[in-house]
Amino acid sequence: MSELMMELPQTVSDARGTFRSWVMGGRAPDGRWEGWLEFVPTDRDTAAVYLTPIETRQHDRAAVSLWASGLTHVYAEGALARATLQQTPEPASSLILALQELVEALDRRIPHIERVGEAEIISDATRLRASAMQRLRLLRQAE
Repeated sequence: MSELMMELPQTVSDARGTFRSWVMGGRAPDGRWEGWLEFVPTDRDTAAVYLTPIETRQHDRAAVSLWASGLTHVYAEGALARATLQQTPEPASSLILALQELVEALDRRIPHIERVGEAEIISDATRLRASAMQRLRLLRQAE
């Protein structure tokens, strides 16, 4: 499952339009983390989303987050040139529903402080919830 790592502050443009740049990340099958950029049109009438190929492979989520924090506007412009149309865009409504269900499940989770590793689980769950809430806000704005 992909995760929104951050949104770059400036929009980028080319012949296809003007886009917000999202840095996305996700766990690869080998356990490492991958990062790529997703370009979402600022024009709400357009559903096209463009993705870059994998831009980085790192040993963990924190390393992808560090990589993302160093990206510049010039990098995003070059990445937009490499980005291709997402093949099977999922309707925003189904993404919103899935994210709402995820947040509700995380909210129902009862921490078990006595368990080994629970502090890390709580931290991961908190970070995942925050990421899901941010993505929900962005999807709702685009509706």
